[in-house]
Amino acid sequence: MTSLRKSLLVWLVPVFLTVAIVASVWTYYMFGSMVSWFMDSQMQVLADSHAVQTLGPPALRPLSDHNVGKGGLIVQIWDAQGRLLTTSYPSLVVPLQAADGFQEMKFGTRHWRIFSIHTPERTVQTVQCIEFREQVISKQAFQAGLPIALLIPISAWVLWFAACRAMGKLESLARATAAQDENTINELPTKGIPTEISPLVIAVNTLLTRLRDAFASQRRFVQDAAHELRTPITAMTLQLENLKACPMDAETSSQVLQFEAGLKRTKRLIEQLLRLARQEAPQKADAVSNIDLAEFLREQISDLMPCADHRDIDLGFTFDISATVRANPHELRSLLHNLLDNALRYTPEHGVIDVRLFADGGKVVVEIVDSGPGIPPDLLPRVFDRFFRIEGSDTEGSGLGLAIAKHAAERNRIDIKLDNRIERSGLVARVTFADGAGIKNVPKLSTAA
Repeated sequence: MTSLRKSLLVWLVPVFLTVAIVASVWTYYMFGSMVSWFMDSQMQVLADSHAVQTLGPPALRPLSDHNVGKGGLIVQIWDAQGRLLTTSYPSLVVPLQAADGFQEMKFGTRHWRIFSIHTPERTVQTVQCIEFREQVISKQAFQAGLPIALLIPISAWVLWFAACRAMGKLESLARATAAQDENTINELPTKGIPTEISPLVIAVNTLLTRLRDAFASQRRFVQDAAHELRTPITAMTLQLENLKACPMDAETSSQVLQFEAGLKRTKRLIEQLLRLARQEAPQKADAVSNIDLAEFLREQISDLMPCADHRDIDLGFTFDISATVRANPHELRSLLHNLLDNALRYTPEHGVIDVRLFADGGKVVVEIVDSGPGIPPDLLPRVFDRFFRIEGSDTEGSGLGLAIAKHAAERNRIDIKLDNRIERSGLVARVTFADGAGIKNVPKLSTAA
């Protein structure tokens, strides 16, 4: 994914550099023109001042090499016959120029600019070192361009800071969007967001409102349909009891038993749909409480003990800690009940189910280990899908039990994971609590069927 902040820098920093280079070149050109015009004017004025007729050649102050290197103007005066009358820098011999105006020549290691003016009585030439002009132009251009060069990194930093501030709004919106789920769908905050993304936020809020209404309608439909189905199912159950009291042959009796089994499955499915609809309803803030997990597990195991006894299943409970967890009691009961019920359904007669409570890495863990057939490894990621059942299984069920357990775990920040046993056939349901308090080691106790 591309970062908007990096994209802004990638596009704007080259623009800044281009502007800075163009500005520097333009500044150098302008200063070059200005300095050249100014110094050429000095050379003209000086030449004009010595071109006036005098009784004899004027006395010129000699220039040193230092003066010449610093831009000193050399003056040469020639008579009408082309003889050099006087010069302010005898070390430089510049030939007499035939035409008036400016010329550029190289003598020795330096370049020189020459201005000549001819009168009937004399010729005056002023000479200046060109390298000095270039030094002045470069220095002035550098001083003018230095602020621009300093502004480039400052501008980039300001741009990065401004982009981070602007992107911070988007990141807060992203976090608010990521926090949404089917149970807590709220509109995104619109205060302080940039004007450019305001239409997008408003459109997303409209979509979230529709999505929230759709989930609410789905929950109401499931709950209403399940409630409406309970009445005819109850009536059919009563009619079936009346029918069973009537004399019937063996074939009719077998069909009635099949009908009774189907009616029980339908009744169980309706109960699970109602439980799922209640779970998906928005959870109240006061629904979470502290729960003594060991005692809570004892109650769940006691409720299912008759079923275990009926199938001669050894249902045992061992714990070596005393732990208090924070969860919704109704949803935790649904979570554990469905896992235990699933283990009882798939464990064959005379099998074994072990429920363990222990601490692992400072977290409270409950494991339910059965001796059933397990689950094919490629189907493990799908077992929590609604209405998913393993093909070829002859165990009754609606495919909602594990989905209900997973939903309850997510709402209470509980991690649930299913794995096949390694040493033999069977399944391990591992429940890890994120919120645990008061973990305390106790002498290992157990209860068993």
